[in-house]
Amino acid sequence: MARQIIWNKRAIDSVDEIIEYLDQHATPQQIGKFISKLDDTIQKLNKYPEIGRRTKNKKTVRQYKLDKNRNIYYRKYGNKLIIVLIFDQRKNPDKNPFK
Repeated sequence: MARQIIWNKRAIDSVDEIIEYLDQHATPQQIGKFISKLDDTIQKLNKYPEIGRRTKNKKTVRQYKLDKNRNIYYRKYGNKLIIVLIFDQRKNPDKNPFK
């Protein structure tokens, strides 16, 4: 079942920060690869929202590993998939609100 995908402000800001960092430190191909991987992963989560594991402190929020260093935090709400946060573990793991 196709769900409506909704990005909250925190998730949008986190993706903007990642792309800004990549823009300064990576090639355009790497940026494209990141965006493609993000899109593919969100489509997979939209189709199979239960594949992510529940977070410890927020049972309605699930996490799914986007790549080696980043996790997507999301929640399913009716026929909506709400992207809550894209968190880069390298930045400061202690600031992860879902750990």
